[in-house]
Amino acid sequence: MIDRKSNAPFTLALTFFLFVLTSLCLMTQASAQTAAGSISAITGAATITRGAATIPAAYGTKIDVGDRIVTGAGSNVTVTLTDGSQIEVTDSSNLTIDENTLNPDGTRASTKVSLLSGLVRSLVRSTPGTPPNFEVHTPNAVASARGTNYDVDHQTGVQDDKYKNCTEFSHVSVYQGTVDVYNPTNPSSPTVQVKEGHKVTVPCGAAPILAGASWTSAAALGALGVLGAGGIAVTVIGATGGFGGGHGVQGPPVSPQQ
Repeated sequence: MIDRKSNAPFTLALTFFLFVLTSLCLMTQASAQTAAGSISAITGAATITRGAATIPAAYGTKIDVGDRIVTGAGSNVTVTLTDGSQIEVTDSSNLTIDENTLNPDGTRASTKVSLLSGLVRSLVRSTPGTPPNFEVHTPNAVASARGTNYDVDHQTGVQDDKYKNCTEFSHVSVYQGTVDVYNPTNPSSPTVQVKEGHKVTVPCGAAPILAGASWTSAAALGALGVLGAGGIAVTVIGATGGFGGGHGVQGPPVSPQQ
């Protein structure tokens, strides 16, 4: 004869355990499929790695948090994020979407991407009155903003006569607004605020080194590109706030403000 009373605590505990396990699985699945945006322009060949699967990138492809975007030589991918900001992953680059959350009103709460190599151009929709909440991470730099237009590139295995014994560099070039840059591998490294028309170089584990303005007028910022590490020419950023270079970004231009 089965003693139902003696089995009741065990049955209740098992039911609760199964409920928690199911909830965790559903939460993990939902997190893994959090939408970050979609591809709004593409030139050449690129891939998207999601979990164990790698698929060709194409116009309109949904991008989720956790996705890795890898572009081939001479290729570019533009992703329009859910808050309307845009990132362009330029040729021979490797970038991961780490976080993308929105406030109840649809504005950006936090966006984080990791650039492992190459160059990413960010056209960030402004969120006035908030701390910087859009971050580009490289292995030796973090560049954060709340609304601006800036490039981040990361190169390894390159030489620069100015920095002996260093072969890893991150560069941050600001076209509009301001960007805060620091080196996460160096706890004593101060945060440097990079203003419009200026650029910082982060060599290896050193603090960011601020360079002077590399152009002469604000008007020129909308018409000039910037030269990345190793002499890699990058695409022109249009004066209207959209990406240039004939990549055909869809939708209205973003107007970043600081």
